[in-house]
Amino acid sequence: MKTLIKIGLIGGMFLVMCTVQVFAQMVGAPYMPYVKPVTIPANLTLGQNAKYMLASIYDADYLPYTTPTATAITGAVAADGTAESTVINIQGSISTTGVTVYIPATATGSGILGVYSTTITVPAGMTEDGVSRNLTLSWAAQAYTKASISITATLAAVGGTFNAKKLDINGGMGNDFLGVLLGSFSYPYNNAGATTTYQVRDMAGIPDRMFGKYDIGNTSTYEHNFIYVPVVGEDGNIWLNNNLGADYANISSSSFSPATQATAYNDYHAYGSLFQWGRCPDGHELISWSTGTTGTLKYGTTTTLSTTDTPNSARFIINPSVTSADWRSPTNDNLWQGEAGTNTPCPNGFRMPTFLELITLFNYYGGSVEGGYDSAMKFTTCMNVSHVDGTITYDFAPSGTFWSGNVWDTGSQYAFGVRLVGGGSTYGSFFRSDGNAVRCIKN
Repeated sequence: MKTLIKIGLIGGMFLVMCTVQVFAQMVGAPYMPYVKPVTIPANLTLGQNAKYMLASIYDADYLPYTTPTATAITGAVAADGTAESTVINIQGSISTTGVTVYIPATATGSGILGVYSTTITVPAGMTEDGVSRNLTLSWAAQAYTKASISITATLAAVGGTFNAKKLDINGGMGNDFLGVLLGSFSYPYNNAGATTTYQVRDMAGIPDRMFGKYDIGNTSTYEHNFIYVPVVGEDGNIWLNNNLGADYANISSSSFSPATQATAYNDYHAYGSLFQWGRCPDGHELISWSTGTTGTLKYGTTTTLSTTDTPNSARFIINPSVTSADWRSPTNDNLWQGEAGTNTPCPNGFRMPTFLELITLFNYYGGSVEGGYDSAMKFTTCMNVSHVDGTITYDFAPSGTFWSGNVWDTGSQYAFGVRLVGGGSTYGSFFRSDGNAVRCIKN
């Protein structure tokens, strides 16, 4: 490593004092909640345009996958008319107990957050069982300080489980990669009384960039049939809910459950793939995880450096040099920049985060493994692949290093990354031929 810098903690919490009164309704009348005027203290600001993404999928004919060019629909779309060997069948639901959600916020002081609740109705046509349901967004009274980064809220169904309509992979995402809007709550976010929305959205999942495509030298098995779900991070940006290549995203894995995130900071089903910086998802990054500290490179290693942007092997390229430790010779700095960047591993509609975006996000967690896991993003440790000999290990245990799309110096062997470690993270430069995790951000 070339440079390490300590990350500090930023972020905050906000206060809302309000009362909601819902009038009794006549049978068949639309739900019309009444909300009394709300005054938010001047030193508090709620996050705006928050979203909750619900993955609900049914598709037996999804290959070949076509990148959406129109708005999402709820109907089925035939890919080629041939049934796949694996049927994707995921019921996205919200129970009456509800799910815990987090709304980003900032504050310059401490206090108590007041109780809030508001309700919307989702029409029967947007449910799988044809039953219209009310959904409630609420939060209980809770303390906040300047160090808090969000409020804890609950999204719950009323009168029975809400089952979102199952969507088709080729039709249920749309060209904005946000799926179908189920409903939108309204809540105040500042002292001026301005309101913002909290959307609940139904989607078929974000297919991997290599979804339905073969690796280098492999013409028999689709090894990148991963499906991800967007999630709003504490920074207010939309990210993928899991690392690229996570077992939870893998259609072929017994752990497949695209809306599921890590259940512990060392949940290896959420570790995913470990990429060499700037290299395409050609199979070199695929890891077979067996425990939280044991993983194996699927295609092994090679010492032959690539002279082009696209190696002719799926092997992990090791380079023990400390002066030119890149997998490519000569080095190419113009990789992984933007959604259309050369070799980008991120799905369509998403891209590699910049170094600044990664730092900003991890600052909310104090840079620690514990903080990264206890967040909307559910970051985990994930080990890394050594550029020296291809071993999979921790540089610091426990830790997890995540690539950005930026290089350190022009023509150098380094690229920027951020490492979560116990007690606080480090960030700086890492050898481009190291294997580290990737989490993509919406373009």
